[in-house]
Amino acid sequence: MKFLLPAMALLASVTSPLALAEDPTWFEVEVAVFTRPDNSGEIWDQDQPVLTQGNTRDLIGPALLPDLSQFEAALAECDANEWLMDPAGCQAREDSATPSLPSRLPVVATADQAGDPLKGQPYLLTSAQLQFNDALSQLNRQRGYKILLHTGWQMPVYGRRQAQPFALYGGVNFGERFRMDGHLKAPDDELLSQFNFLTGFAPSSQGSEAVWQLNGWLRIYLDHFLFIETKLDLREEGERRWSATSLEADSGALAADVTVAEESEPFLLTIPLEQNRRVRSREIHYFDHPKMGLIVQIRRMEQPQPSEPSASANP
Repeated sequence: MKFLLPAMALLASVTSPLALAEDPTWFEVEVAVFTRPDNSGEIWDQDQPVLTQGNTRDLIGPALLPDLSQFEAALAECDANEWLMDPAGCQAREDSATPSLPSRLPVVATADQAGDPLKGQPYLLTSAQLQFNDALSQLNRQRGYKILLHTGWQMPVYGRRQAQPFALYGGVNFGERFRMDGHLKAPDDELLSQFNFLTGFAPSSQGSEAVWQLNGWLRIYLDHFLFIETKLDLREEGERRWSATSLEADSGALAADVTVAEESEPFLLTIPLEQNRRVRSREIHYFDHPKMGLIVQIRRMEQPQPSEPSASANP
């Protein structure tokens, strides 16, 4: 009996799902997001929560955005006391090292060279691997349509709990005028953002936060079938309206007249798209919305195979 228990434990470990798990299947994904004419007349919620990227994998930033590592190193050169003693010098160093965020991102996000699936990590497609180019060119010529993002990547696909969402963003950067919550920046926001009063006047990077026209994520996972899950926000300039009340006292009476006036201010609306759909590989899938469209294709690809050691390598 004492030999039976270890044998049963060994058998359980060999036949467990973890031990029997196979290598994930790799797929090639191509994605395009565009705005479209809206004839629905739908009124969008002014209080719609804004998506955060959270635990997403960002393949777009390294391809399209400036490298902030040098900027962070430059900021580390001036401590709080140096900013107090020599603000002009610290500001000059910051200005010379600060990369400016673009006012609009390029539509196409691709890699310069083909990636290697044997490294086990997702990577962007090259421009030659994209297949939507002709169709998107025709779409972009139609009145009211505007391509915001066209990209693609190769990736291993897992179950939903293991599958990491991929960040999708692009279009216009509204960050110069609007905050992330949609409200206008105050005139002194830019000045105040240069200093963090809680840490002794050290500069803060929050002032350069980008507010992209398109922002969200897309996740692909396996649950017997392929699924596409996505949450996207489209940001659009509009107005925020509210009712303001005031009391006007009557000089000859104890009563007061209540005046209700509608007021408004420029506001950056948040228009959401959220879907989760079972799909088939090779087919082109279209996610419709009054304001935008999402096109996704998941293609089978050659599975990575480690090269076999040559005979000369054997002793």
